[in-house]
Amino acid sequence: MDKLMKELRSNLLVNPDVSILKNERWQLPVVSYEVSYSQVKRFKMDILMKMLLLAFQETDIRRAATLAEMLMVEELFIRDLIEKMERTDLIGVEKTGYKLTAKGHEYLEKGIFEEDMEEGRTLISYSAVHDAYRSAAGNESEESKEMLSPYRYAAEGAVDWDRLHELLLEESLGAEESFQIVVTDIINCEESGTEFVPCIEFQLYDRKQDVFYARVWNGMTGSWDETLEKQIEEKEIVGWREAYIPQNK
Repeated sequence: MDKLMKELRSNLLVNPDVSILKNERWQLPVVSYEVSYSQVKRFKMDILMKMLLLAFQETDIRRAATLAEMLMVEELFIRDLIEKMERTDLIGVEKTGYKLTAKGHEYLEKGIFEEDMEEGRTLISYSAVHDAYRSAAGNESEESKEMLSPYRYAAEGAVDWDRLHELLLEESLGAEESFQIVVTDIINCEESGTEFVPCIEFQLYDRKQDVFYARVWNGMTGSWDETLEKQIEEKEIVGWREAYIPQNK
């Protein structure tokens, strides 16, 4: 981390008008959650399934053999497809024969078909300071062997299940050319621990512009963190000017 700090200092001081008033290191708490969710595999409906649904919508049909004869398709294949559509609640049996359910009408109109999949599980991290969720699988925070002080403006927050769902929908969880994996609901969310992310803070002054500002390197994202910088500036810049301006006259 010392090597990284030297590199960052060097980059910040490329501008001769900029001076570093102070720099320090601290750790940002990021909470991890183990999330379980339901998901479906979504396909574009094939022609045969569309033909069967249209037939059930327009005609009274009670036997698979009748459809097999109409469509000139093997009866066993038709029977398997009918069982699949019954199992997924696209059709139901009435007195006059097979009929589309509300779900069947919806799927036929959209031209899609969905199959339930096994429950999925993943790790999600949440930074209350940023009020932001991200996949914990992508977290690559730089290790710090030092015991750093906590971020002075650390915050706490409650889990927002709707936002977790939105994140999982946005993540690529298994899209293929022939189908797409869609997260339908969050089943459970349990806190699994807190990671302490090392950050490097610089307090700076630009003499030419007469501007005080902060730069904060986030060890998890491996980049400058504008959210943390703005938060520190809003709370402290007035104090910096009062403390440092006499030294710059």
